[in-house]
Amino acid sequence: MPVDIAKPWGKEIWYTGMEVRGESQVLIGDQQLNLSSYLAADPAALTQSTPVLLLKVLDPKPQAVVGDLYFEVHEHKQEVYVVTHIDQGAWPDGVGGIRFGMNQVKRKQYSRDEAFRAEYLQAVKHYEQVRRQIDEQGAGVDPADEQSARQQMNSFTNMRELRIADVVRVPTWTPHSLLHGVRVVEFQSASYERFIISFAQKVVTQPHWDSEHAIENMHLEPPQPESFEAVADGVERIASFSDFNVWRMDLSVAGPATLPPHIPYAICMCVTGRAQVGDLELEPEQACFIPFSALAGVALGGAGTALVAAPDL
Repeated sequence: MPVDIAKPWGKEIWYTGMEVRGESQVLIGDQQLNLSSYLAADPAALTQSTPVLLLKVLDPKPQAVVGDLYFEVHEHKQEVYVVTHIDQGAWPDGVGGIRFGMNQVKRKQYSRDEAFRAEYLQAVKHYEQVRRQIDEQGAGVDPADEQSARQQMNSFTNMRELRIADVVRVPTWTPHSLLHGVRVVEFQSASYERFIISFAQKVVTQPHWDSEHAIENMHLEPPQPESFEAVADGVERIASFSDFNVWRMDLSVAGPATLPPHIPYAICMCVTGRAQVGDLELEPEQACFIPFSALAGVALGGAGTALVAAPDL
């Protein structure tokens, strides 16, 4: 059972989250357990004692700026987004966006990448001063000055268009910020680490930004386009990371299908239509955990689209 986690920009819906801010639940028949209690009952049979990756839905507010996520990087955490909804009020043409990587045209205006990084950091630091003045005083800053400083800072970054069903792989040290009104399913490494470069609101989870360290280490080269690998009829691998992979399954074509017996567990989420996982029926944004001990006896079918994630999938 998912748990909602409030954020300044909207909310996260955790399906496999276990943290002081909240913990997901597991429904077994009529019994509801904390996920941590369930996993601790028999780690070998459930996960082969392997850490469980994180499954979330990111649900930003539809208002520009207010609904934009932190611009951040990760040192170890790897993640993939699948777009499930774009708010028509925020994006009337159905094309949303993500701030993803750095502006390559602007980068070429500098003779050295060190100079590009330095001037970007200066713009971030200037905006941080404006932001902290707003946070501490609640007023006293001309809105036009805030907007100008934010636009100057953001001019160093790259914007990428997003449509429903698009996939975004986020490698380590890649700067990124999902924008307002774009709802995504996210699979990520079992870690909450991040370095915040900037944010257009008050950061409530930590007392500082991590701009210097993040900008010094972030990748400047543009992220590689996503490439999908056909696994079987109706099945494509949309993400391949060192600690987990993700399949997207067209169940009307692929099902009934079984999962590889060597993986330690699997997490399945229905995205469209309906998914059948053994005797369990899932509707969109419902998910289930398939333990190692049950992999051999569970078939996936239905008439919809599902995402399945697991280590070594």
